[in-house]
Amino acid sequence: MTEKTYATGKPLPPRSEWVPRLFFRKEGFYVIDLPSDDDLNAHAEANPGTVRIEDAAGNLLWPEGTKQ
Repeated sequence: MTEKTYATGKPLPPRSEWVPRLFFRKEGFYVIDLPSDDDLNAHAEANPGTVRIEDAAGNLLWPEGTKQ
């Protein structure tokens, strides 16, 4: 089996260690599971229209911040 890696070549953690991230847009939001140490700036840049990203507890992760 081929090991999955980030674009940088760093190995991805096992899927069981991924966490939900809520991506908010003007129209609403969607949830995707990502590695906890994933680059949220890269995801926001790749998805124009993203206004914020939170964890499941409501903590603001992008733009960087704290619980609203």
